[in-house]
Amino acid sequence: MHDFNAYVLDRYALSGPVLQPRMGFSSRSRMQAGLKATAGSHANTVCTITLDAFTRVNDLDAAQRAIDNGAMLHGYPIVNHPVAETREMLGRIRDIYNVPVQIRHGSPDPVHIFRRMTEVGLAATEGGPVSYCLPYSRTPLRDAFSHWRSACEVLSQGVEHSHIESFAGCMMGQMCDPAVLVALNVLEGLFLREHGISTLSFSYAQGISPMQDLAALSALKKLVGERFTPGSYHFVAYVFMGFFPRTIGGFCRITQDALSVVRAAGVHRVIVKTPVESRRIPRIEENIAALEYAEYCLRTGGVLSEVPFDYDEHNRILDKATKLISGTLVLDSNISEAILSAFDCGLLSIPYCLHPDNKRGSGTVLTPNNYYLGFQGGQVENAFSFLSALRQNIRTYDIVI
Repeated sequence: MHDFNAYVLDRYALSGPVLQPRMGFSSRSRMQAGLKATAGSHANTVCTITLDAFTRVNDLDAAQRAIDNGAMLHGYPIVNHPVAETREMLGRIRDIYNVPVQIRHGSPDPVHIFRRMTEVGLAATEGGPVSYCLPYSRTPLRDAFSHWRSACEVLSQGVEHSHIESFAGCMMGQMCDPAVLVALNVLEGLFLREHGISTLSFSYAQGISPMQDLAALSALKKLVGERFTPGSYHFVAYVFMGFFPRTIGGFCRITQDALSVVRAAGVHRVIVKTPVESRRIPRIEENIAALEYAEYCLRTGGVLSEVPFDYDEHNRILDKATKLISGTLVLDSNISEAILSAFDCGLLSIPYCLHPDNKRGSGTVLTPNNYYLGFQGGQVENAFSFLSALRQNIRTYDIVI
């Protein structure tokens, strides 16, 4: 069984950032083709199995009906496919390419997913009790913490080298002050470590300003370095998770900006998007083309820009994230109760998130230099300004006037 974290760190040291698609198909044959194409591409990669929506919400009967009827799901129903077939598929990828696979799912209650992971020999996944609850479900946050405690126990006791990537750096895709994302990463990482997960990765989703992204990633690296053992974690960046550019030029520009930050910040792994992201689920060939384009950008001199370092913004993010972390941890000696209390009193608040357990006591403004800055209480964004801010990356990268 692969040690996902060690593999990423080793490949980064040897060949630079490891690239990864967001890929999942309902049939085993199609999923195997996607894994083979990723592992055999001309890029420095790890593989992905993204699960379907029915599996994410534990509606396994619906997943089975889709399989029985030959319906196409937008992901792999890992719990419904026979264990032996999935193990065989994974074994071929391991034996031929020796490349690890990460499960991506989006579930606030992943016990059934993690149990199947242990049965098929997979150790790496993603999420967390906050980052896979608030944006994606109406599951009470307290229930999500209970589910994730059980799931971590299943994974940590069922496999060697258990690995979970906190998804906290991608909360809401955009329109969130980076300081909040940095703080949630650290807090969710502390929860995962406390509940037996061997190694971790910490995430950050690209904004619209490379300078702010670099400042945020530098703050994240510093705070993680203060609380976690060297070699037990790595960092992953996501090409823009919000309203994605619609032109090939916009795709190239936004990808290059993301990779410029990745290079400057020393990020180990990158989740890559495709030019068709705003319109439909990408095909295998489109995923591979995007991976190889990213590899070309990273390896070819003069393609990526230098990113200036904004010390003032770095210090602002570091100071605010530190206060959020320390303010949360003093609320209770139990990490779960501390985070729950922080959301209950409004210390932690995710802008524009409609989950009932999110107090919505904060918002975000977009500055003239494309920085996301949070504000607390009292001020309400109107629909026009909110939607205008959401579309700012389209104006920036598709060059729409």
